[in-house]
Formats: sequence, C-alpha cells, structure tokens
Amino acid sequence: MKKNTLYIILALSIITSYAFAGSVALSEVPSTAVMFAEKYFPDSYLYRATEMGGSYTLIFKGGLKIYVNGKGEWQSINGGGDEISIEYLDDKIKNAARNIVKTEFADKKIIAVQKKSKEYRFQLMNGKKFSVDFEGNVTKK
Repeated sequence: MKKNTLYIILALSIITSYAFAGSVALSEVPSTAVMFAEKYFPDSYLYRATEMGGSYTLIFKGGLKIYVNGKGEWQSINGGGDEISIEYLDDKIKNAARNIVKTEFADKKIIAVQKKSKEYRFQLMNGKKFSVDFEGNVTKK
C-alpha cells in the first residue's frame, strides 16, 4: 500500500511539473539569452524553449540545454552528454578549467557548467566534477 502511494505521488509530481513548464515561443525568451545562444553555440539548432517560474530553458537539437533566469542570464549549460564550449567564461576561469582538465583528468571533455554565487561548477564526461571560483582558483575536485 505504501509503495503504491509513493508511486502515485511521484507520478502526480511529474505531471504537475510538466503542466507548469510550458513551451513558449522563442520571441518570449529574453533577447539576451537568445543572442548568447546564437553567439556561443552557432552550430547548434535552437528549436524550442520552455518557461517555468520566470526561468527559461533553451533546448537544442542534439541535447544541449541552456538554463537562463528571467533577465536572460545563463545559469547552467548542459551538453546532454556532449562537450560544450566554455568560450563565454572570463579568461582566468576558462584557463583554470582547461588546465585542471588537461593535468588531472586526462583530456576528458566538459559536458556541463553551472554558475553559482561564488564559483562555477564543471562536470566532465567521466562524471567527475570540479569547481573554479571567480578568481580562477580550483576550489573543489
């Protein structure tokens, strides 16, 4: 009985989250977010956007997703298992991330990056994660 109740609650929460995360026209997404996507991911085809609670998700063919806030500022980027560009980051952060990947993770590729309040968190293809603070120092491995 408890197991069935748990499954019902889980199913209802999934349905509810889809109900509140509706597709929106790309023209409804803040223009700064669309311009960011076009500039740094020009080879990826942006075909859909969703909105939930004032935040947006830009969805590309192939699995790339960019999550942005209501102002159009990116919050996280996920390559859907594929390597992503990090050219939009400040040089000191970009260089620190590339160096740690090269020296400690045997040329694994970055597949996700998340902007936090004091650092950027990176995820590699092999599941390993590390963080770089805004000064370019590796803070967690």
